[in-house]
Amino acid sequence: MEQLQVSRPADRTMKRLVVPEHVNRNTRRVHAIGPEKTGAALLRVACDLRGLADLSGCDVLDVGCGVRFAQTILNCDVPIRSYAGVDVDELLIRFLQSEVDDPRFTFAYWDVHNPLYNPRGPRMTRESMLPVAGEFDVSWLFSVFTHLPPDDAEVLCLFLRRHACRGGRRLFLAFLDPTVATFVEKSSENPGLHSTYHEGFLRSLVERNGWRVLAVHDKDPATKFIQHHFVCGTA
Repeated sequence: MEQLQVSRPADRTMKRLVVPEHVNRNTRRVHAIGPEKTGAALLRVACDLRGLADLSGCDVLDVGCGVRFAQTILNCDVPIRSYAGVDVDELLIRFLQSEVDDPRFTFAYWDVHNPLYNPRGPRMTRESMLPVAGEFDVSWLFSVFTHLPPDDAEVLCLFLRRHACRGGRRLFLAFLDPTVATFVEKSSENPGLHSTYHEGFLRSLVERNGWRVLAVHDKDPATKFIQHHFVCGTA
């Protein structure tokens, strides 16, 4: 995979983002590879799917942001115009808000239910709102649909459409299985750990909420952490 190009402006001194273990949310396998290495690989995927050399001209919305992309963009000096990170993990968001001092970055806590990271949060409804304002060129969800049941996934599609600019794109990863009729949670002991969809069912869910599915790409056997990924455009 081609490496993401980086550059360091001479007039900006970078503060390295050091992430403590208690806010790391990556799996052990991904964490062992290295958050900046996996982050750079996923950013390269996002650029390639938009036909861009980098994200210097893009306003990006990252739902379920975790810490990996802020860490990668800052520590590797990846060009980006703006980055808005949203997560249901309040501790993680507080850490980012306190440690990232860069005007391109904003972070917001979203108090909605998630069985893994915010089990006491209120359920997502069509009347809920993302804690962001404005429109974005790119929205991505790299570890979100892999942990969402269909009702929540559908509502989230609707929310993201409200914040997509004209010609905006959305990229998300998903666990796909052609033997599944529509949807199944494959981890009965840990709901939300391995939410798995039939491609056709997930495609219809996306498209009835204001998006066009432009492409569905296979998971990457080389990296082993990039699952099937959907590229969507505004309908």
